[in-house]
Amino acid sequence: MGDGREFFVAARKLRADDVRRGYRLGSVRGVEVVADLSLLIIAALLTWSLYADLDRAFPARSTDVLLLFALGGGALFLGSVFVHELSHSLVAVNRGLVVRRIRLFVFGGVSEIEQEAATPGDELAVTLAGPAASFGLGAGFLFLAWAFSAGSNLPARVSLILGLANLSIAVFNLLPGLPLDGGRMLRALVWRRSGDRTRATRLAVASGRGLGVLMIAAGAVLVVAVRDLSAIWFVAVGWFLFQAASTSAVQERFSRQMDGLTVGDVMRPTDLAVDGESTVLAAVELHGWGDKLRTMPVAVNGRVTGIFGTREIASVVRDERDSVLVRDAMTIIGPDDVITTDVDLRAALVRDAGDAGIFVVVEDGGVVGLLTGEEMATVFEDLRRKRA
Repeated sequence: MGDGREFFVAARKLRADDVRRGYRLGSVRGVEVVADLSLLIIAALLTWSLYADLDRAFPARSTDVLLLFALGGGALFLGSVFVHELSHSLVAVNRGLVVRRIRLFVFGGVSEIEQEAATPGDELAVTLAGPAASFGLGAGFLFLAWAFSAGSNLPARVSLILGLANLSIAVFNLLPGLPLDGGRMLRALVWRRSGDRTRATRLAVASGRGLGVLMIAAGAVLVVAVRDLSAIWFVAVGWFLFQAASTSAVQERFSRQMDGLTVGDVMRPTDLAVDGESTVLAAVELHGWGDKLRTMPVAVNGRVTGIFGTREIASVVRDERDSVLVRDAMTIIGPDDVITTDVDLRAALVRDAGDAGIFVVVEDGGVVGLLTGEEMATVFEDLRRKRA
């Protein structure tokens, strides 16, 4: 049952971890914008590359001026990546899809859309928005380069580089393999023609894996044969593409298997809560066996405010368990940890994880169950058996 548990943990925990590693920059039309700390890597590489190019083209200019233009160019490039992702998100919102956030990281950016597109047309529209924005930015920067008399001064040089970079982003993203925009377009077109989203996804995943392998091979050849160490970047991007395509395949398989399932179908029913005013030792003796206690909700003054189980018990020194209260040892739940029984199971898995990392399920204002990795592992195991 390991696959189901790992998938549940990844879906619930990864997004929270991503936010903790990065910085919230703000929001646009309700879409949160987060910059991952790994973005500093690409920012440094961009600035250094721009500075090196400008230094070769304008050796007589001072270091301070060149560095200023390099920093500005790097910031504009990162802004271009943001505009690419923002275009995806805004079209998705206009199509009625829920976009959780835009995340910028070392390999560019990603728009975290909670729902799958309902139709091939929706997916195609959302996907095309990003490359279209990059083509538009590329054309705009090239026009500025021409207006500044391309190649004869610093603004023209930076504009030229940014124009070519944005056009490169657009072309690269149109390569026909998941998770690239071209792969999503391929899936949408095959989906529209065949009516089978699963089949379309398999084709786009295979194409994405193939692209990843080709990039890894090309980068390795350049490193070994030409001794171009910068080609290691091709290897890194190729590996990222291969892994991301494989992840898309797993997500699609599980998503199809969960069609029609709601949280209420798979939760562990419980109307029993641990008294938050009791001691840890008393709770263990009443509800558990030794240090093992299945996770349960905690009620304080008649209201469920946390969860308590083996992990929380382990956090309390054994000699103090007869004096520490459950409410002081429990993991507090927040809005992101509470969900209703009628929520689609796939939608639940892409919701942000709160501190508890476990869903407390409610109905008509009362707690009726919990949804943890254990329940999800059982669900996936049952689905696998049925498929077999």
